[in-house]
Order: sequence, then structure tokens, then C-alpha cells
Amino acid sequence: MAQSITKNAFYNVLLNLAAVVFPLITAPYVSRVLEPDGVGLFNFSNTYAGYFALVAMLGIPTYGVREVSKLRDNKEALSKLVSQLMSIAAITTLVVSIIYIITVALIGQLSENYLIFLIAGFAIYLAPFKINWYYQGIEEFGVITKVSLVVRALSVICLFVFVREKEDLIIYVILSVLGGVLADIWNFIRMCHLGIKPRLTLHGLKPHLNPLMILFASSIAISIYTVLDTLMMGFMTDYEETGYYTSAMHISKVIVTAVTSLSLVAVPRISYYMQNKDYENINLLMNKSFSVVSFLAFPVAFGMACLAPTFVPLFFGVKFTGAVIPLMILSAIVVFIGLNNITGMQVLVGMGYDKFFLYSMLAGTISNFVLNVIFIPSYGAIGASISSVIAEFLVFLISGVFVYRKTSVRFKLNEVSRALLGAVSFIPIMLLLQQHFYGWKFVGLFVFSGGLIYILIENICKSTSLELLKNLLLSKIQRNKR
Repeated sequence: MAQSITKNAFYNVLLNLAAVVFPLITAPYVSRVLEPDGVGLFNFSNTYAGYFALVAMLGIPTYGVREVSKLRDNKEALSKLVSQLMSIAAITTLVVSIIYIITVALIGQLSENYLIFLIAGFAIYLAPFKINWYYQGIEEFGVITKVSLVVRALSVICLFVFVREKEDLIIYVILSVLGGVLADIWNFIRMCHLGIKPRLTLHGLKPHLNPLMILFASSIAISIYTVLDTLMMGFMTDYEETGYYTSAMHISKVIVTAVTSLSLVAVPRISYYMQNKDYENINLLMNKSFSVVSFLAFPVAFGMACLAPTFVPLFFGVKFTGAVIPLMILSAIVVFIGLNNITGMQVLVGMGYDKFFLYSMLAGTISNFVLNVIFIPSYGAIGASISSVIAEFLVFLISGVFVYRKTSVRFKLNEVSRALLGAVSFIPIMLLLQQHFYGWKFVGLFVFSGGLIYILIENICKSTSLELLKNLLLSKIQRNKR
């Protein structure tokens, strides 16, 4: 069972990283070809369509993982469940797609680039085929990961071949949509070949609606600082400022994805433990997750903040210097998102406390929306970044209170102090290296020396996470020798 968690965590890290790393790999090229306003329009159109796709799927991606995990040994019941959830998605997708097309036609800012928005809308039109939740529920993360990597790699190759000038923005939009659509269709076909035969039905949908609406409300709340920020930027500022913010957010998302990938992996396992009332294993798993996230999040956050002034102009180009301060601010969300994914997604959702998860999300939602309205008109990308960090902190704080009051899970905070102590060492390292090195040489030396010193400090402090990593490596070496 432990090997399964480790293997699934590895695949889920790859899967989530693929969603943000492939665009990041192409970012230096795209940012120089499309420039800040082109990047801003691309991200705005994708985000606008993505928000409607989120509504079309209700809370199915989260709810589906949990419910599939309960029925994974019963293929007949699984087929029935998948049919019901896909039928709900089909109904909502039809309604949402019509509304989306109407808004594109009637809102002047959207109709000016109507073709781009209609193409981006394929993320909505084919939303019912997004069945990654099925594979995650049966803990087959390898399948969706391999398909996603292949499709995204092909998309990157096509990007460099066909996107050559600023006027090729529409081709870039097509390629970005096509990659996701092809992966979804392939996963759907494979699921059918495995014996799951989904069909449209109106029977048995009602019992799913109440929990779906609760998780849907949570998803909407989460989207305030993952989706709506960009929408508010697009409507309240210009595309150039939007480009600064989304570029900084892309960098932070890569790091956040690596740190939070354990959350989704743990949800089906926690649900399984809950079925068997195995609270001891739940507490053990949660503390391991908390230790690993702390071990990763704090050094990464400090490292991002230290490297931002040098990294951003090197990576995106000198026209994107407006993204430096936003990235420095957004480095803090690595810590808060990492930790509130444990308190919220792993503990509250995994143990069935969806209502309390929703309350914490709503607190972040309301605060972020209000702060965006206040800060974005005056401070643009910097204001949106500040709002995101404050919202994530509130979500972590409130979800942590619910975990303490409603569950028996108790986190050991000594790992946080150890990780923070090691991460603070990055500041003198940065100040020392800046006096002698510049550009990519500074970036490389900072990452190498900072990482080395951090590991040494954690080793001296006897970090639990470092010990877990050592034991994992030693066990793999011993298995290979056999």
C-alpha cells in the first residue's frame, strides 16, 4: 500500500507538472513572439473559457474521485456511477456552452476577438469527456499521465513549427485546446475498453446533486484566485498588465503543483481508511504529507522571491520586468496553498467534511474578490498578487481551525520551524552571490548552493522529511541490487 501511494504520487506530480511545465517550457519563446499584450489576450481567453468549463463540470472532478474510490471493486456499480456523473456533466455543459457563446457575441471586449474565444470554448463544449476523476478514483495515475505527456509533447513541437509571429496567436490557441481535448478523448475510449460503458441517463441523478453543489461551490471559491483573478485583470486593466500577472502566476503554479500533488493522491486513500474507520493511519498519512509539504514549500518560496529580479527578464524577456514584483509576492502562495491543500483537500474533503471545506473556501473567495476590486485598478498585477496571497492565508487559517475542531487529526509543527530555518539561509546566500555573479550563472549557483546548504541544515536539524527521502532512496537501491 505504501508503494502504491509513492508510485501514484510520482505519476500525479508528473501529470500536474505537465499541465503547467509544458506551457512554461514554451514561455520564453511565446513571450518574445506574442509580446505582453498577446500573452495577456491568450491567457484571458483561456481563463474565460476555463471558468465556464468549471461551471459545466460542477464539482464532479473532486466528487468523482471520492465516489469512484468507494466502488472500485464493483465494475457494474462503477459503470452506473460514471453514466450518472457524465449525464449530469452533459446537461450542464449544454446550458453553459449556450450561455458562453451568447456572452462572446454580446460583450464588446470579447466579440472583438470572437474567433479566439470560440476556439478556446472547446474546453467547455467537450467538458463531459474530462474523466480523469475516474482513473484517479481507481488509483491508476499512470494511464492519464502517460497520455498527457505524449499529447503535450506533440503540441509543443507543433508550437515551434507553426507559431512564428504575433499574428499566429490564433494557431497558438488552437494548439493549446487541441492538446487537452485529444488526451480527454483517448482516456474516455480506454475507459470504455476496460468495461466501463457510460450512457446518458436521467435515473439516479438526484442523490448526487446535493454533494455536487457543495463541492461545486468550493470549486468556484477556489477559482477566485486561480481563475477569476485573471478575468478581473482582463476586464479591469489592459492585456499587457494581465500578461505580467499571468506570467508570474505560471511560474508559481509550476512550483505549487509539485508541492500539492500529494493532496489528490491521498484523497481516495483517506476515503478508503474512513470506510474502515482506520483513524490511526489517517493521522499518520496526514502528518507525513504535512512534513513533506513543509520541507518543499518553504525553501521554494524563499528561492522564488530571491531569484525573481534576475530570473524574470532572463526567462520572459526584458519587456516582462513588470512581472518581477508580482512573482516575489506570489512566492508566498506556495506555502499557503501547499498547507491548505492538506487541511482542506486531504483532511476535510477526504474525510467527508465537504461543508466545512466550502466555508473556508468562501472566506477566501469573498476576501479575494473585495481585495481585487480595491487593489487591481490602482496596482494592477501587484494588487492581484497581494489579494491572492491574503486569500490563501485565510483559507489555510480557517480550514486549519475546522480540522482541529471537527477531526482527530493533529499536525506536528516542528517540521515547519525546521524548514523555515533552512529556507532563511537563502537570503545571505543571495546577497553574497549577487556581488560576484550575474544572469544565468547567478541563478545556477544560487539553486545549487542554496539547495546544498538547505539539505545540510535539515540534516543537522534531523528533518523527518529528509529521513523519509533517504529511506525511500535506500529501499529503491536495495531492490535494484536484488
